[in-house]
Amino acid sequence: MRRSLAVAVAACAFAPSLAHAADPVYVRDPLTSKLHQRPHTVNFNDVDLTGLKWIHWGQAKAIGKGRANVLVCEPNCAGGHRDRGTVRLVLSKRSTDGGKRVYQCIKGTVKGVPKAYSRISWGC
Repeated sequence: MRRSLAVAVAACAFAPSLAHAADPVYVRDPLTSKLHQRPHTVNFNDVDLTGLKWIHWGQAKAIGKGRANVLVCEPNCAGGHRDRGTVRLVLSKRSTDGGKRVYQCIKGTVKGVPKAYSRISWGC
């Protein structure tokens, strides 16, 4: 009897956290401000990320890998060119926004582009 009571108390204690863990988690698109779950693309003013595959989605940090198309503004943006590379994104700082859980911070590293263009940071 005591054991079943202890199990029932433990289940009640963890029920709210389990229900919260099942809630969907979103990330806001930096250009459109629309919320997306596990987006295949993320776009910034000068960087397009495509083919994104995610692990650990919904946890404290989600990690995505994919391709990057980066505008290299040399000698200036109008006269620049685009370089392609690979990207690793880390989403973090989950918070509640309009009743939805949303990753607020997007950080990334792009390989295969000039070093000055290899870091992404938005909302961090």
